Amino acid sequence: MASVDNDQHDSHTDPTAEVAAPAPGTGHSPARRLGIFTLAFASGFAVLTIEIAGARLIAPVFGLSAVPWTAVIGVILAALAVGSHLGGRLADAGKVPLSAVLTAAAVTAALPIVGVDFPWMARQVLGFIPGAVVSALFLFAPAVLCLGAVVPYLIQADTENLGSVGRRAGDVSAAATGGSILGSFMTGFVLLPLFPLPVLMGLTAVLILLLAVLAGVVLGQRVPAQVLVITGLGVGTLSVAGSQLPAGTLHREQTLYAAVSVTERPWGTEAELVRELWQNGGSSSAEYVATGEPAHTYAIASGLILAPVVERLESALVLGGAALSLPVALQRWQPDVRVDVVEIDPAVTALAREYFAFGQSDYPNIRVVHEDARVFMRGSVDHYDLVYLDVFDHLLTVPWTMVTVEALTAMSQRLSADGLFMANVLSPLSGAGTGFLEQFRTTLGEVFPAVRIYRASPEVELSVTQNLIVVAAMDERALPPGDWPESPVRAAGRVLTDAWAPVEYLQARVFLEGLGWN
Repeated sequence: MASVDNDQHDSHTDPTAEVAAPAPGTGHSPARRLGIFTLAFASGFAVLTIEIAGARLIAPVFGLSAVPWTAVIGVILAALAVGSHLGGRLADAGKVPLSAVLTAAAVTAALPIVGVDFPWMARQVLGFIPGAVVSALFLFAPAVLCLGAVVPYLIQADTENLGSVGRRAGDVSAAATGGSILGSFMTGFVLLPLFPLPVLMGLTAVLILLLAVLAGVVLGQRVPAQVLVITGLGVGTLSVAGSQLPAGTLHREQTLYAAVSVTERPWGTEAELVRELWQNGGSSSAEYVATGEPAHTYAIASGLILAPVVERLESALVLGGAALSLPVALQRWQPDVRVDVVEIDPAVTALAREYFAFGQSDYPNIRVVHEDARVFMRGSVDHYDLVYLDVFDHLLTVPWTMVTVEALTAMSQRLSADGLFMANVLSPLSGAGTGFLEQFRTTLGEVFPAVRIYRASPEVELSVTQNLIVVAAMDERALPPGDWPESPVRAAGRVLTDAWAPVEYLQARVFLEGLGWN
């Protein structure tokens, strides 16, 4: 009897008894395993769609520089980590089915649609960097947290015994990662240009809702049909409502490069109608509807600064076309000038033809090249009497690749002997926010012997962020004569190079100091 008791005791307590069970892979039907991998793959796809589309959604408020991208990526990764942690415990407890978790993910995936104004409030209350982080936490973290719980559930469901847990975990994780890879390419290259953001976020929520249905079929414990129907109808209604154009907006779309819109509104005391092209929250072009003349102060000031020498301009290169307001103005100031425009986004050139002065008349001397500016300069052999840098990737941020000593050297090599380099930049003229302007001026001095930086609006206070017009040349005698008010900010700090250019950090300090605005 004692011998039998010992044998029984060993068979119930020996932890290796389960491990010696049958070979893995024999306990689940192919259909069930396909369902598990589909759930993993599609959940990974949804995470990357939320991440990439989410960054675009807050771009009108925070841009697409390193600061908001860091906030979004950091929050997404944190939400995935917390979701994975909680998902493992929920899966082991067996009280909350995966279908319920995915339904919660579908509901919270609609937060970016209903909370579209939240980033504006967050930036106003919390500031630039904290506002970006909190916006990502509120809009994207809840849905991603729920999606982060999917893989632990599926690993548990797919594991037959301890001897197969490593293989099962690897397979499910690989499927989720594969979905994320496809999601990144599809969202960035296909879905963003195809759908308005509210519609894309709504479709993502519907996809997750379908995953909840699939999870109920594959793993059991289905969500009640009425809950799914109500959730789907709610998300669809929000998506359609969110895609409607607000008053004064003539066009809105997501291109491969930016969140773009065209608006029309009255400006100034005389309430003249002005049409604007917006890219990632910044007004990149503005024209008076009645005349087609540029409305931005920098374009007006540029014309006045160039006036004494405009007749000697036979050719010009404009880097950054937007709605082509500046190239059209150059043609009007000097009808015989040949203007090459480098604009990376073909979609905004199409909008220039449809909504702005460029499309209202024939401008045979304006040639638009859709190319990255650095790539264009590397392959160009032409020389110009004027090179004008007018490139922004947000409200006030200039892409760092365009302000390094290497980029400026490439621009100087495209100038004729007495050619002019000009640039439109934004900066305050006092306080800690002047750091970028100081280092940009240092970098300009490494390339151009003669540099001046003029104030586009001399009446504006120094502490206010404002347009500044850089004018530089290889010879002091080539600079336009005149006594236009100059910037009081002097050169300081290190030269910006392709290997070291903390431009986004320096420009973020403008927001941290308080943007002000002209």
